[in-house]
Amino acid sequence: MAKATRKLCFIVNPIAGNGKNKDYCTQLMAQINTPNAELHCIELERTGQASEIAKQYTNRTDCTLISVGGDGTFNEIASSLVYAKVPVAIVPRGSGNGLARMIKVPERKKDIGRYLLSGQEKQVDVGKVNNQYFFCTCGFGFDAHIAAVFNKGKVRGGQRYVKSVLRQLLSYSPVEAEFTLDGKEYKGKFFLVTFSNANQYGNNAYIAPDADLSDGLLHATILHPFPQVLAPLMTTALLGGFINKMPFIETVTFKKAEIKSVSSPCFHCDGESLDMQYPTTVEVLNKALRLIVPKRYHLNPQRNDRIKLLNDQLESIFKDGKMIHY
Repeated sequence: MAKATRKLCFIVNPIAGNGKNKDYCTQLMAQINTPNAELHCIELERTGQASEIAKQYTNRTDCTLISVGGDGTFNEIASSLVYAKVPVAIVPRGSGNGLARMIKVPERKKDIGRYLLSGQEKQVDVGKVNNQYFFCTCGFGFDAHIAAVFNKGKVRGGQRYVKSVLRQLLSYSPVEAEFTLDGKEYKGKFFLVTFSNANQYGNNAYIAPDADLSDGLLHATILHPFPQVLAPLMTTALLGGFINKMPFIETVTFKKAEIKSVSSPCFHCDGESLDMQYPTTVEVLNKALRLIVPKRYHLNPQRNDRIKLLNDQLESIFKDGKMIHY
């Protein structure tokens, strides 16, 4: 019996990342051309168009929508597919690619073709802040401030982002905020508060190393004001996947947050800057999106032994008060 034809619809942001995504998509489609796949490509021309296209496919069960761009492109497409029947896949072509990195979407073109043809459909959680969805992270504080600075610039890329962080770090003042996590109250000054569905911002910067895409929970990473001398250590921990073991850090799993007030309007959602009005809520929608993940990927993978050993060592150092906590 002949295998049913599946439609693959590529939604391409031509200016994400290095800006060569239309040519890349053309090459990718030529590479994965097969009798069992019907391929279509739509090049985006304006903001909001990706959402409009995705809405036309919400009840389709014979196709897969493919986001070709960065986290912002994926957010726009996937936000129209919450609780929809059609699944969505990722071809990471942006600067951060947080969700794609978490689920280990391959980087090489020939491997991406294999992922799109043989990947498995999984139902994953979705974060929601007011009426806007997020799939990686959102929050307020230093990272939201950086998002606002970065989004105002005309030049994108990892190097510029790092420069923005270093330039702002020494002059940044923590925000005053009041919020609750499943009813527990938090009030005071905070360097940042990040609510995570995925385990990273992007570029393998792990703000919530233990985040799970299908557990029905979000992770709050609360960084209290800390001595500037610890900034290099915090950065190393962020990139090394053990930020949750650092002093001045609090990590909490929750289902609903209520943010009563923040002294800055800066807020970020999947890397994009928002001017937020308070009060606001952040909550999780359990298994609300159909996501194509690589065939052998597990949504809640066990961390490797080397990282686990490092985490255990750090925990033994900090638990007895050998370093100052908040």
